[in-house]
Amino acid sequence: MANPGNKPKKPGKGTPPTVATAPNGQENTAKVGSGEMANLNFKADKEFVKEWKVYCVTNDVSQIDQFKKMFEFWKEHH
Repeated sequence: MANPGNKPKKPGKGTPPTVATAPNGQENTAKVGSGEMANLNFKADKEFVKEWKVYCVTNDVSQIDQFKKMFEFWKEHH
């Protein structure tokens, strides 16, 4: 029978990674620059989506530009 006190020592975990070397797949924690675009996803009912798209096309404005205008208006009035 083997003596439980004579177990070989396992190697340690080693030194922790530095901030500059993120593990693969974890690059999403970096902040987005001010000029870069990022996704903004949310759910809306189908009738609203249809009305939103028709409004933007009818008024020849991109959806993102209209959303920015709408948000600026909301911030000024609330």
